[in-house]
Amino acid sequence: MRSPAAADHQQQAVPESSEAATKEKSSADTAWLETELLAVRDTIELTDGLDGRPLLFDSDTGKYVAVSKAGTVILTLLDGETTARGVVRRVASPSADPVRAETAVIRFLTELRQAGVLTLEPQEEKRRERVLKYSLRQRMPRKPLTRSVHILLEPVAKVLQKLPVPVVVGMWILLTGAGLATAGYALATRSLPDYTVWSGIAALLLILQIAVHELAHALVCQSLRVPVREAGITLMLYVMPVAYVDRTDAYRVRGRAPRALIALAGPMSDAIWAGATALVLLHTSGTVHEVAGALLQLQVLLMIVNLNPLLPSDGYHALESAMGSVNLRGRSFAFLVHLATRAPLPSHLLVSSKLKRVGYCAFGVLCALYGVFMVGVVLTWWWHLIEGLLG
Repeated sequence: MRSPAAADHQQQAVPESSEAATKEKSSADTAWLETELLAVRDTIELTDGLDGRPLLFDSDTGKYVAVSKAGTVILTLLDGETTARGVVRRVASPSADPVRAETAVIRFLTELRQAGVLTLEPQEEKRRERVLKYSLRQRMPRKPLTRSVHILLEPVAKVLQKLPVPVVVGMWILLTGAGLATAGYALATRSLPDYTVWSGIAALLLILQIAVHELAHALVCQSLRVPVREAGITLMLYVMPVAYVDRTDAYRVRGRAPRALIALAGPMSDAIWAGATALVLLHTSGTVHEVAGALLQLQVLLMIVNLNPLLPSDGYHALESAMGSVNLRGRSFAFLVHLATRAPLPSHLLVSSKLKRVGYCAFGVLCALYGVFMVGVVLTWWWHLIEGLLG
């Protein structure tokens, strides 16, 4: 927030015509509070998310908007017959500070409008507000390849749904542990071959494993009756092509453990495949041994990178789920953008304690620094690859 002195100085520096234009625009921006009758769009559905927290789902856009329990009470008042000021008067409490209460309600209604929840069209946003909003979304470029993953996995998901959950999860954990133990033993007792011409075959096998990795995420989603919207290729940090399955609707999963299991399904699948590769490495020689050795190194590297919570990866999503947090990375970057641009924070971040704000900023800085490092590594790799192809 700017100090009053800074604000006064800025006002004095504004020419008279610009000041008048600013006042006129400000008046237009707030006029809707007095004149527009507010209603929630017909496509908006109220549902529950992590730990039973209320969510709004827009069936038209497929987007989710988190709201507080107090916010759900205000939503019941948006019947198309009341203005924003009318809502303020209806929720006013004699024991509450009227100015703070009005500010909170107006901010909440404004955020609903900007999120597309109300029938009223969103207002044009300032650049810094758009930057902060983008930092919260954390969306990377995507290329969908199929929207039929559910058809492929439905028969398997139906079988898993009939089995006791502890048995399925327990067997999966045992297989994961066995895979990690076998891979660790192979790495400790066998000298791994250097990268050779056979590393190309290992890379192709790894691509197949990555496809299975994503199918594992999708299978757990489908077993939990969470629809998978699509599968395709995305650019992590805008430079790293990786596969993905769109599990946006996992926001509807209320428990922390199921959400963490969705995130860890892929890495657990990788661990099982690493164990199988290690068995081949331990019991073969020659070309097969070299391919297995190269593949195991790639598998271990993939698991390490994928479990790193400083990237928007499975490790990050698992940690986030275990903590009961939502969009931890986006919130962290939003605080950094707020510090850099003074863009106003959304209401759900304004209530964060000082300790939480420091934690968010620290995590955001670490993610940014590691992200810059990874972008440099990937760009260097791309440069050497292109140089080798051209040379």
